[in-house]
Amino acid sequence: MFKKYLQHFTTTDLVIIALLSAGGIATKPFVRVLAQVFTGSLVPIGTVAGIFYMLWIVLACIIVNKRGTAILVGIVQSVLVIVFDMLGNRGLANLLVYVVPGITLELVMFLFPRYVSSFVSSFMAGGVANATGSFIVSWVFMRLAPVPLIGAVAVSYLFGGIGGVIAFKLYDVIKGFRPGQAEQKSRKSL
Repeated sequence: MFKKYLQHFTTTDLVIIALLSAGGIATKPFVRVLAQVFTGSLVPIGTVAGIFYMLWIVLACIIVNKRGTAILVGIVQSVLVIVFDMLGNRGLANLLVYVVPGITLELVMFLFPRYVSSFVSSFMAGGVANATGSFIVSWVFMRLAPVPLIGAVAVSYLFGGIGGVIAFKLYDVIKGFRPGQAEQKSRKSL
């Protein structure tokens, strides 16, 4: 079944997923330190750092533009965290922290027929994924009381959504760098 699922993706899709997943994990230690400086210990770090955390998963979904991309990003990220024993490795619980937000993102994207392809869907994708991850970390690992838990989830939805919007805008910039477009623009100006 998993093999059939993977056949839905081209080799290029899988390379993009792997690179963006690795980029997300590689930047997390730096983002974590910056977020800790701004939030202290009152709020789970991923709540605010979700701007950068969700940028990678939403960008992968926008570029690949195939349902199931977020789940693959979550799987690759959880494997990288376990293998390289980084970011407060929680062992197999990393599957919860990384894969479940991808599953939630995919479920919410059923509301959008064109998947993650607009400002609103990008905001929703980043927000839902970050809120899910924040909920898991806050409830399962930090055991926050209900009121701070709801606050952390709400703030993480907002910051994750902002990360999704940044990914959407970043994709617009990336599209401008396609090979051959510069030549076409210069020919039109002549």
